[in-house]
Amino acid sequence: MNWRRAAIAAVVGTQVIVTGTVGASAEEVADVWKPVPSVQPAIQFEMFPSEIPESGRVPAVIRLLSSIPFYDKYEDSGGQPQGYLAPQKVQVVKAGMPWSEANNWWKVRTWLGDKWIHVPSNALDVDPPKQISLLDNTLMYANPTTSKPSTGTLAPQDVEVVSAAKRWFAADTSDNSALTWLRIRTTWLGDQWIRIPLNHIGTLRSIVPEKAYFLNESGIPSGEGKITAEFISPFNSTAYRVETENGVQWVFSRGARIESSQETLKLDTRTTLFAQPYSYGEEVAILPPQSVEVFERIDNNPYGNTTEEPNWYHVHTSAGDGWVNKQFADPIDAKPTSAAIQLNSNAQLMSYPTSGIWYKFAQAAPQILHPISYWDDASGNRWYQVDSYVGLVWLKLNPYTDRIVGQGSDPAVDMSFFTLFYNSAKIDGDELKVQDRRVGYMLDNSWYVSIPFLSEGFRYDQSKSGGWTTYQSNKFSYGFRIQPGSQQAITLWNGKEVRVMSLTAAPRISSDGELYLNEADIRTLFGSLIAKVDSSLTFTLQTYNVTALAIPSSVDTHQMELNVAFRDSIQQLPVNAAPELRPRLTLEELGAPPSEAVQAYSEWVAPLQWDMALFQYNAVKQLKVGPNQLRARLEIGGRILWQQDFTVQRQN
Repeated sequence: MNWRRAAIAAVVGTQVIVTGTVGASAEEVADVWKPVPSVQPAIQFEMFPSEIPESGRVPAVIRLLSSIPFYDKYEDSGGQPQGYLAPQKVQVVKAGMPWSEANNWWKVRTWLGDKWIHVPSNALDVDPPKQISLLDNTLMYANPTTSKPSTGTLAPQDVEVVSAAKRWFAADTSDNSALTWLRIRTTWLGDQWIRIPLNHIGTLRSIVPEKAYFLNESGIPSGEGKITAEFISPFNSTAYRVETENGVQWVFSRGARIESSQETLKLDTRTTLFAQPYSYGEEVAILPPQSVEVFERIDNNPYGNTTEEPNWYHVHTSAGDGWVNKQFADPIDAKPTSAAIQLNSNAQLMSYPTSGIWYKFAQAAPQILHPISYWDDASGNRWYQVDSYVGLVWLKLNPYTDRIVGQGSDPAVDMSFFTLFYNSAKIDGDELKVQDRRVGYMLDNSWYVSIPFLSEGFRYDQSKSGGWTTYQSNKFSYGFRIQPGSQQAITLWNGKEVRVMSLTAAPRISSDGELYLNEADIRTLFGSLIAKVDSSLTFTLQTYNVTALAIPSSVDTHQMELNVAFRDSIQQLPVNAAPELRPRLTLEELGAPPSEAVQAYSEWVAPLQWDMALFQYNAVKQLKVGPNQLRARLEIGGRILWQQDFTVQRQN
């Protein structure tokens, strides 16, 4: 097949052609312009995707057929222009593609510097390219009409273009095969007319042969090929001529460039050898740690399914030749582990962490697993490697259902982040406001905040009795009572009084009877985090689900160990936040002095996913022989998250 004829396959791309009318011919346009005074900025930032004339896809000069406003930046088109260009020829610096559409941006050269203009298609004229490559046998005519017989046929070749029909670049249809008339020069018949599709207008260029890998490209089988030419068209994406085992093909993708290389690559961990540089392709072997010889490489593989390690290496190995990528390997900094994991839901088994490859669509059913190693990725996810029924694979825990076992005694209580309640007020001088409503004020360098305002956002109900005001969560069992002028507050659980709390300052009452609480006491009674964000004060309330799993009723030792598994969000509080900001575990004997209570704060165990981590509590309480009446409580400040009374019998 003729190599030009084979290029026909390159003209199947999408194209938009828009019609229009022109009120003046190019010969009637004067080369003048009318500037409007403006100041050009010293620095311009341009993000507009564009082509330059040197690319062969946009013209070097265009004719404006009407006055066109110009701007320093194309983003300024909604504002006042810097001036106007009168009908004239202008030199093109760059332009958007396709430039023949209804309205297009052009960057043009003026005596005030380079400016942007937005030109309707019917307000410009463009000369045709001086030379084009005919892709097929093409009929010639003495005049731009098919009503008379043709004067001959041109074989595929490069031809000189003399002129074109007016508005040759526009068509009456959006079909990419819309036809247009061009006048060409011949040596034996003089100037003749040809009628060809717009997307056949372009130039074939030979290029230095380039080896590349292609995957699922239209008209070309997956595998390697050699690019030997390209077809540059103003109306189509660039097409590439590729020589393959199945003959010459034309594609719009340049594929993944393969370069020769002579280097030694050290594989530090177990690595997959692929038949092709494609992570979902055939696996040749699993290579143990070793050094391999590289003879080709792809530095940025668009088919590689990875941005972490874009480089692929074609290597010689004892298992044969193949492709490797260091992301499709066990992490070099994985650590051994002795902890077991309890799956309570199905888990996908992955070839490698972050590889995105579900290994043979295998999954692990709910069970106890004993991982070999673990690895924490850059996003905060912890991965576990297990020896499964399909071999060595990696998995992530479901942070809401699965758990890690083997970190001390089995958890007696399970706690997990539930949701976040949020309130925010604008700082306006010494006041806090929500629109026109005052919800706080500054006094003695401390904020006092409206309790009704906080209660609205935190879902608390208010009631009054005997001079006390009670605020009760309508979602959970916690509540508290306060009294204006008193620095004593009473916390409640299931409507019963638990203990008396000392406040930093007595609640203050406004002239309209609204109670205000000092910001330190907001943390104590609501357990809220308070932060200044920009010019606002924000109040966030983290809430948790708590479940008693298996609190022992008897022990045969002199002490009781209460372990709590805690899954917490780390978006509001990072892992390294002060332990006091998270819930506190208290284990106490009923009727004993508060000083004998045991308190424990959360200890970090492992990340579960990017926004959640596993913590644990471990409280140890000395017991007397016989029955011990105990109470366990989880709280933030004075806000009780969970409380339970229970009896533990010490056997000896």
